[in-house]
Amino acid sequence: MPSPQAQALTRHYQQQVLNVAALIARRLRITAMRADTADIDSWWERISPQIQQEILTGQSALARLARGYLQQHALLEGVALAPVVIEPDPEQIATALRVSGPVAFKTQMAISGSEVQATRVMASQLQGSATRLVLEGDRQTTMRTFAERGEVEGWRRVAGRGSPCPFCLMLIGRGAVYSKESARFQSHDRCSCKPELLYRRESEPPEVRRLQEQWYTATAGHSGQAAIEAWRTFVNAQAAPQG
Repeated sequence: MPSPQAQALTRHYQQQVLNVAALIARRLRITAMRADTADIDSWWERISPQIQQEILTGQSALARLARGYLQQHALLEGVALAPVVIEPDPEQIATALRVSGPVAFKTQMAISGSEVQATRVMASQLQGSATRLVLEGDRQTTMRTFAERGEVEGWRRVAGRGSPCPFCLMLIGRGAVYSKESARFQSHDRCSCKPELLYRRESEPPEVRRLQEQWYTATAGHSGQAAIEAWRTFVNAQAAPQG
């Protein structure tokens, strides 16, 4: 596992990027709550360029921040590294925002018929989508560096603040990934996990081994989707208040 100094750097850096993403996401939620529900398409056409630019700026900023973090993290592990910084994809950002914006509003309107409820759903989905899109600056830079730099041996998923969801815990429990073909980091809206690079093959840390043992116990006799459901039930039961 990375040295204590490298792990401390990752935790500090992770808090930084999460704070940036949360700030942008909150602003987007506030904007959505003020939507002109009488003509949602015209409202979106007016405000979407500004929203897209804010996401682009945030994602670019985190990509550049990731470069410095990755260089420092590698040096703490005795490796000189030249990170591969990604460029945001404006079309991908525009599509994701539209789906979680006016499309989400219209979908909820068809279900509930309530403009108030539809606005709340849209605001929530935009907030979650914005968080994920901004964090892609860090995540994609890290994963592109893993894929294209021979100095990097593998990567491990690291949980962020709060309690990870069953999906994230399942992926954390799979441990380190050493295949260059597995250079994809799975995330969801509001996910605070990040990939941490490894420069040598190493044993799994205690928390990962513990998750692996819990997975085998919780999913015994199950496979595929049934195993995932059994795992979700187990994690939710552990998180439920006792008494």
